[in-house]
Amino acid sequence: MALTVPPLLRQGFAQSKDALFAAAGFSLVLNLLTLAMPLYTIQLYDRVLISGSGATLALISLAAVAAIAASSLLEDIRARLFVSLGCRFDAHLAAPLFMRLVETSVRSGGLSRGQALRDLDTVRQTLTGGGVLALMDLPWTPIFIIGCALLNPIIGGLAFAGSVGMVGLAILNQSIVSGPLAESSERGEASYGFTDAVMRNGEVVQAMGMLPALMNGWTHLRFGLMHKQAIASSVNSRIASTVKFCRYLLQIVIFGAGAWLVVQRQMSPGALFASSLLTTRALQPIDQIVGVWRQLVIGHGALKRVEQAFAQPDRPSAMVISDPAGKISVENLVYVPPGARTPVVVNVSFGLEPGESIGVVGASAAGKSTLARLIVGAIKPTQGAVRMDGADVYSWDREAFGHAVGYLPQDVELFDGTIKDNICRFRDSPPEPIIAAARLAGAHDLILRLSDGYGTTIGATGASLSGGQRQRIGLARAVFGGPKLVVLDEPNASLDGEGEEALMQLLARLKVQGVTVVMVVHKPSLLMRLDKVLVLNNGGMAGLGSVQDMMPIIAPGFAGAARPVIVATQPQPQPQAQPAPLERRA
Repeated sequence: MALTVPPLLRQGFAQSKDALFAAAGFSLVLNLLTLAMPLYTIQLYDRVLISGSGATLALISLAAVAAIAASSLLEDIRARLFVSLGCRFDAHLAAPLFMRLVETSVRSGGLSRGQALRDLDTVRQTLTGGGVLALMDLPWTPIFIIGCALLNPIIGGLAFAGSVGMVGLAILNQSIVSGPLAESSERGEASYGFTDAVMRNGEVVQAMGMLPALMNGWTHLRFGLMHKQAIASSVNSRIASTVKFCRYLLQIVIFGAGAWLVVQRQMSPGALFASSLLTTRALQPIDQIVGVWRQLVIGHGALKRVEQAFAQPDRPSAMVISDPAGKISVENLVYVPPGARTPVVVNVSFGLEPGESIGVVGASAAGKSTLARLIVGAIKPTQGAVRMDGADVYSWDREAFGHAVGYLPQDVELFDGTIKDNICRFRDSPPEPIIAAARLAGAHDLILRLSDGYGTTIGATGASLSGGQRQRIGLARAVFGGPKLVVLDEPNASLDGEGEEALMQLLARLKVQGVTVVMVVHKPSLLMRLDKVLVLNNGGMAGLGSVQDMMPIIAPGFAGAARPVIVATQPQPQPQAQPAPLERRA
């Protein structure tokens, strides 16, 4: 099973090579100490029983006990060393792997899941399991075979032949079991992915009675998984039983041959029992490896999937520009989704000065949401670039870029935590900026009406909040920290009349603050609050101009006057936690 280890995995092993060398040294000493029992047996039968010396018996017994105690202590230290190695391995790779999975999920449209992290857990558990310890002991098997040969060449030859035969069975086991185990692993991933999809859409499944039909597909995947696992487990169990039989058979053969050699005066009784112990110890690692072969194969498969996750191209993250102004330049933008041939965004170009706003309109599947994701640097353009203050947004350091940008996706997702945590993007923040962002988004009063206010726990799914509440909290998150660019994808999709009025106020205040705004919209009334309109059709630009020029084209006869939004100058009574800058802006 040859492994192609990627750089990060090589680094993980390189950082732990001191532990690996120490474990190999412990294995050598452990196996040498195991020779204490055969030596004790030889001395007992060939010296003590003949001489009747109690002092000799006490001395060799004390030495044997000391050797066994030292062996047990070293074995415990070696096991702890591998636990530490597994933890170090995980600590080195888990965070980079998590970041890589998030990036892959964005590129694949959310199709990537956390399976690679579970695979990393499997690799760590394999590293700390008994199979790896048996592999560490296997290279020292020749020591015991040589010991048998020193007692008698015939016994050594039998031990060598038996070891070769059992190694052959182990190789046969690997060749037969690896295929079904790999297939069962693939079917398992498909089954878990299908289960995740059904769970995410449980309401739809129950509401439209889709569960029985979906159960058929799930059962088919599950049956295939269990069938392949059963085949692999049955074969592995059969070969493990055969190996155990061969081991006992070899011990009988060695006992019989040794007894005959004792009768022929070519071997002492002590050497007979010692050869039996040496043979057992020589075959023990092989027996253990066959027994845990399934776990080793699963661990190897998990390692390959972790390697594949790290093989995905990483995002460049070297560019940092402090205090950007928010000037946006979209240059000949083209985007073709992974695995597709038809672009969803085609040769889109426009520019925005700091404080300008643009509305993006078009029919369904026109590429509006994809354009929003490209503008915030969530995905990489196939051609062209989006630049803020001259710098490519995709190559911008994500953490630094996040301080300058606010984004509200079409489907608002909040995270398990409090409302306060979600608004401040889980950063350490005093309450004042959080309340300021909520007030700016018109969500402050809504939040105060909840059971625990800003300390209300949302939960993993956010089911305790309505769609409108999630959207307004998402708006507060988007404007937290005073971003220079705010991108909103249908921000009024779940808003009622009060929420839309708050959105109007938000757009007006962002305009006053000089924030650049890109907004995907459907309602002409929202377009009247913006400076420009971009019309997309099948991913391409069907029109671009000022609101006054474009409105008669995209909404003929619309009479929603261009009345200005009046930003309230008399704020309502507010708690002391309200930030002073917000009062001045109001």
